[in-house]
Amino acid sequence: MRVQSVLALLVLLSASPALAGSAPDPARMRDQTSRLAVAVLGEICLLNLGDPVGITAATAPGSQYGFVDAPREIATPLLNGRQGTVRVLRRAGLGAITLVAPQDGDCAVMAEYADSGSIRAHLLAMIERGGLKDGGTLIPVDSRDSEGVRLTDYAFTPAGWFAKMLARRFGGDGGVPLPLVTAVSPPGRSATEAVLSVRRPLNR
Repeated sequence: MRVQSVLALLVLLSASPALAGSAPDPARMRDQTSRLAVAVLGEICLLNLGDPVGITAATAPGSQYGFVDAPREIATPLLNGRQGTVRVLRRAGLGAITLVAPQDGDCAVMAEYADSGSIRAHLLAMIERGGLKDGGTLIPVDSRDSEGVRLTDYAFTPAGWFAKMLARRFGGDGGVPLPLVTAVSPPGRSATEAVLSVRRPLNR
């Protein structure tokens, strides 16, 4: 997802109190909400990359994750004219998580609360020893501030079992690097403090 799109999603969500929740202990809450956002990115977006039907099924109300459909007035502007899925996940003591998955293959996860250091640490943990272990490598490409938002570009290069899965889905060897972007706002600035997004391989 382009940087402009990520920033636009932050702006839209900052005006969407319907997705907001509340939680005590700000430091722990931001860390654990960041952890949940990363888990959703990995288990929903990455494992179902390029498979909108799979994303819809994995996040269906009543599934193991506990997502519910976002209100239409929230979902419509986030999809920006595209067809797709927008669902919200709430866990006690944590901020709300919103998943936006247009049918064109992009996938984004929004976290009501977040911490940039926690997001980076949980991303690395997921790939090095978590659900994507032996599935690829994550390399930071660039990190910068844009309008007060901390943007970090990563290249996630699939390998092993994950590359084989993508090869079956898209063709080729499955090892084309995936653009992964995180955008984190300072605490309290926005109703949604982070967006994590990934795109399907280009030209696939």
